[in-house]
Amino acid sequence: MSKQVVDEKYNQICEKLGFVPSEYKPDVPSCEDDSRENPFSVLETSELLYLFDNGYMTAQAN
Repeated sequence: MSKQVVDEKYNQICEKLGFVPSEYKPDVPSCEDDSRENPFSVLETSELLYLFDNGYMTAQAN
């Protein structure tokens, strides 16, 4: 897979999420709140695996 194709897939995932995964900082409440939706739940399994497999889920990914 070429770098351009990889970047395009990553850009599509970022657009779908509305943020850059490696820059995501969750707002952690002081108590447990099960009503909060996981922002990554909009992604398909293949998209999540793509982010993990390519190192995009770490702060050093940039």
